[in-house]
Formats: sequence, C-alpha cells, structure tokens
Amino acid sequence: MHADDKLPALRNIEILPFRRPDGEIYFALQDPAELKAQPLAVSAAAYLLLAHLDGEHTLADVQAAFRRHTNMEVPVEEIQKLLAALDDALLLANERAAQADAARQAAYRAAPARDNRERYPDAANLRAELERILASGAAAPVAGVRGLIAPHLDYARGGPCYADAYATLAASGSADRYVILGTNYFGRATSVVATGKDFLTPLGLVPTDRNFLAGLESRLNHSLANEETDHLREHSIELQVHFLQVIADGRPFEIVPALCPDICGPTGTRPQSGNGVELRDFAAALGAVSAESEGRTVIIAGADLSHVGQRFQDPDPTTPQRLAEVARSDQRLLKLLEERNEDAFVSRLIATSNATRVCSAGCILALLVALPGRPCRILKYHQASNAPAETHVTCAAAVVA
Repeated sequence: MHADDKLPALRNIEILPFRRPDGEIYFALQDPAELKAQPLAVSAAAYLLLAHLDGEHTLADVQAAFRRHTNMEVPVEEIQKLLAALDDALLLANERAAQADAARQAAYRAAPARDNRERYPDAANLRAELERILASGAAAPVAGVRGLIAPHLDYARGGPCYADAYATLAASGSADRYVILGTNYFGRATSVVATGKDFLTPLGLVPTDRNFLAGLESRLNHSLANEETDHLREHSIELQVHFLQVIADGRPFEIVPALCPDICGPTGTRPQSGNGVELRDFAAALGAVSAESEGRTVIIAGADLSHVGQRFQDPDPTTPQRLAEVARSDQRLLKLLEERNEDAFVSRLIATSNATRVCSAGCILALLVALPGRPCRILKYHQASNAPAETHVTCAAAVVA
C-alpha cells in the first residue's frame, strides 16, 4: 500500500456507540442490508479512521488526519488490519460486497415466499403474545374500517397502540385483502417498492394478491417490484401480517405489501433518482384500484412517529420536559390527520426539518390520499421510552372509515 493510494469507501452502514464493561467507548458497525449478520465493533481510534473512508482520501490523507486529531502516528499496518476486518465483514463498497449483495438478491427472487419464520422461532409464543395484546385492547365503535394506522415497533413496546388498532379492526369485520404500507428503512429504492412474494410467517402462509398489484402497475405504467429485495429485511409489514393472521382466525385473506419512501428528503414525494413513481400518484392509483376491485379492501400503514434520544444522535440526555415537547409536537401532527389536512401534515414536517425524526410520513400520507374525504379518528397515542438506553419512540393507533 502506497501513500497516494486511495482507500476504499465504506458502504452505507449504521454506527452505534456503546460502552464496554471496562468503560471504553467502542462503536458497533451494523449493515442494514445484513450481508453479514454479525456487527463489527471498533475502537474510538478506528472510528476516527472510518470518517475518511469515502473512496477519495488516500493513505497519506488518513494518516495526516489522525495526526491532526491525536498528535500520534498510525502505522500503515494498523490501517491495513482495519481494512481487512471491514472487508471480511462486507462493509466496504467493493466487488466482494457487490457479489454478496447480488447473491442475496438472487436468493430472494428464487425463493417461493418471503420467509420470516427464523425471526420468531416459536409460533405458539408469538400467537400467545398477540392474543394477550388484543385482549387488552379497546375496540372503538367504528363500522366499515377502510384504513388503519398501527405501529411497527416491536410488540412489547408498541403493544398499547397495536391493541386498540387491531381490536377495532377485528370488530369491524373481515376483509378480502389488506394493502400493507410499510417504511423502507433498509432498502435502496427512493420510490414505492412492492413485492409479489407471498409471506410465510410462523403462523402460516399468506398469499399476495398479484392481480391487485398488476392493476396498480398497469394504472401507473410502472413496475413497483424492480427493487423488491428491499422487502427482505423490512419488518414494518410482517408485524402487521401476524396480527391479521390472528384476527382472521383461519379465514382466508390476501395482502398487497408495499414499502413507502421517506418524504422529508430533498425531493419530497418524488423519487430521488427520478426512476419511480410520485407517492401521491401511487396513492391515487391505490385508491382507484381498491374501489374497482371485488371484495373489501383495507389499507394499513405500519407507522411509528418520533424517534428521540441519544440512541438517535440527540446530543443531551432526554428529560421529561423533552418528552412532553415531543408529545405536543406529535399531537399537533395527529390533529392534522384528524382534520384530514395531510398537506399541512407534510408541510409541518418539512418546515421543521423533521426535528423529531418521524419515520413513517410516507405510508401515512399514502393511506390518507388513497382514502380521500373519509374521517380519520385517532384511537391512542403512546410513548415507548427506555431511559437507560436513551431510546424513545412514539406511535399512534388510528382508523379511517
């Protein structure tokens, strides 16, 4: 390795600080795509080097930056050792990682169904947990539910809102299909991305309504499944499917799974690459195809709200006053949903640069645009707080009838 050699770039990864038992601060490098499931932990010194792995800095640049920040020299051998560890973990943007990603995508497309059973190895325990949550819920007297907002938090933290949302949906009667709009946390698409795969869960196989999906694509003149491997790791849809299986109690139903993009970025509801569909166009098509299709269709948004705390890069520890401020901000947004002023909902998020990191504005907006003019009722608001972990996530339950 020569001083003027450019060092490879890191892939798009998450870097999370943690404290070891000896008190030292380390950083966990997690790959959202999970080309390798095991995260890699690095020291604070190595973290400083990572900041310069952008494909443009040379070995000499990295050594000079380390010298400026620490007044110490970093041997070439240590940099080589770090690069080897990153390469072994498939965290570098190189041919080895690209081949692993291509193999992963090919395996998904060849699989007979999207299978999430390994995440929930005990079906009996999963069913029992969901039944306990449902039993704690209060079903609102809403007839003919057409749309539902439920969390995509894990069941333990999101339970209060899952309970009321799905108790209300169950009381409103069964549907023939559920269009489930999730949040694309881990994928590469910046447009709506659907999948034609059936969902295989610990509770059984749920078929996808491919005719409904084809109708959407025909109306939009665009394939929604070009990046369907974005669904491989995304949890916000499968968490809804489990509840639907429990409340269906053996009655057949189909799903239409689609992930929605973040709309708080520089291009708003348009895909950043220009290759895709505008989110409102998708939502309008969704509403039209739902109205034309036989049987009852319910649209579900698997949506969380704010994410605050040092786990999400807030600089200071979270105080009760801060959580109260977040609650007021969330409630203002939810009031706009009840008023059916989704334009103001989006405008408020953009005007504040989405200060509390509302993660699911895209799927909430798509649900409301697909069901214009129908009343939206907020059933519950909940803050799931973990003070020791500095992780605070909020959510709501809502119905559109």
